[in-house]
Amino acid sequence: MNAIKLISFLLLIFSLTDGLLGADVKSTIAAIERLPRARRLIAYPDAIRQPQITPADRLALTIAFSKHAKKVSPHYLQARRAWDLDDWISIFERGFQAAPQDPDIAWALTQIHINEKRYSKALPIAEAFKQANPNHHHALAWQTVCNALPDGTPLRPNPKTIRVIPVHFCVLTKNPAAHQLATIEQCRQECEILNRNFRAYDGSALVEFTFKGFSSYAEIRDTQSDLIQYGDSTEPYDSNRIARAFNQCKDTRVRDPNAINFYIFDSYSSGPKFADMTSHGKRNSNRPYLMLDWQRLGNKVQNPEAHEMGHCFGLGHVGVPGASGKSPTNIMTSGGEQFGSGGARTYGFTEAQIALILYHAKRTSQRLGITSESN
Repeated sequence: MNAIKLISFLLLIFSLTDGLLGADVKSTIAAIERLPRARRLIAYPDAIRQPQITPADRLALTIAFSKHAKKVSPHYLQARRAWDLDDWISIFERGFQAAPQDPDIAWALTQIHINEKRYSKALPIAEAFKQANPNHHHALAWQTVCNALPDGTPLRPNPKTIRVIPVHFCVLTKNPAAHQLATIEQCRQECEILNRNFRAYDGSALVEFTFKGFSSYAEIRDTQSDLIQYGDSTEPYDSNRIARAFNQCKDTRVRDPNAINFYIFDSYSSGPKFADMTSHGKRNSNRPYLMLDWQRLGNKVQNPEAHEMGHCFGLGHVGVPGASGKSPTNIMTSGGEQFGSGGARTYGFTEAQIALILYHAKRTSQRLGITSESN
């Protein structure tokens, strides 16, 4: 940010916070929300710290702030954080005391403590989070971890009992160029790619992916499953429609009911047409499937296999303020969060993310009838 832009930004923050006393807090929130998203991480704490505001207004600002803060973490980028984490903790602790039932405040504060391995501090927040939201997967996963680990202990599965997850590959696109790349040999390599990259930030393995089967387009082109129409669809991507087609599919060549299904398709969007490479992963009530654009096979462009598999295990996108295209960011980073670029996605999962992965790995294994563990 150059000097002129910085001065303009600081004047804007001053006008927002200085005028807060007696102002409509909704207008203040609306004004902050018009800022670029990364700047909101500065504007909200500045507004919240103003001594003149009422407790009710402070809480409203804290709730609005938490919706952004839960999407970022100093652990999502291999660099010094750009904010005072203790200040954030103080803000969210006050907010939690005022509204322990608010899921966004509880999420943001629990996540900070777990990523810092402060499980004893996270536990009462996770318990309140679960009590207010008894079916929230993050609350359930995080409470389990906080009950199990002493402070300072990395969350890692026992190497002797890591869950083994089979993967079935199926080529949905009719594109001949895709068929040249999407071979059984390449799909075996995709499992190896997953095992190299689907890891904690210290490189520890979390699950083990094994190749189970492969169906080429030629082998499934006569299927009655509606899934095949999404191999080259020019319609806007519709997650719910595809999930319905997947759940209704009875053709085991297309959908293996006892594996994570990995589909190779040709993504399309209105601008780049079939040059688009957007891919998708869906937990689907612990019957996961992954749709990878064929051009990204072989770990091309932003670690796509591990990123989409993260979605299969219940993880959402995160943001890294100021990240460039080459920044070593967390696997789940996305430019779509509007904090910065998605970066290189070479930095592994954090403790809070690992807790959700292990929670859903168990549920997925049970749902798919998988019982094996590595020896």
